[in-house]
Amino acid sequence: MTKKKSFFLAMAIPMLILLAMTIKPQATVLFGKEVVLETKAYDPTDLFRGDYVAINFAISDVPKSKVPLSIDEVYNKNLYVSLKQEGKYYVVDQVSKTKPKQGLYLKGKFQNSFNETNTYRVDYSLDKYFVEQGSGKELEQESFKGGLVGTVKVLGGYGVLTGITPR
Repeated sequence: MTKKKSFFLAMAIPMLILLAMTIKPQATVLFGKEVVLETKAYDPTDLFRGDYVAINFAISDVPKSKVPLSIDEVYNKNLYVSLKQEGKYYVVDQVSKTKPKQGLYLKGKFQNSFNETNTYRVDYSLDKYFVEQGSGKELEQESFKGGLVGTVKVLGGYGVLTGITPR
């Protein structure tokens, strides 16, 4: 192999890997179904990335009654959370170990029990939304007045947080 081809190959492989990492989020933003979720938020600052609003979605606390599985099947596992629309917002419909064949769902990692008797805590990796420097305080104030809503695009169990607004 010539030096030119080797150099080109050495440059192309990392670029292809970086481009491949953007396919799933971009496809979700372009082709995903838009849903509105209730949130609770606060305003931290990341030293390296700036202001962001950390979000706690209402669907992150899944009632145990919606989970027909034992604790061993749930704890620290990736499961599928089916969503249904109730009024303006989407809420948890049911939970399963297998990917649903139809309907809207998010893949989430079940964590320790938030409340020993009623709720499981689920991480959907939708918990941070970066905002313009200095505007996070305004969102924090809105959160304390009655909350925010998050707009999420969902495609094939993958979600991308595309915006947050006051209720």
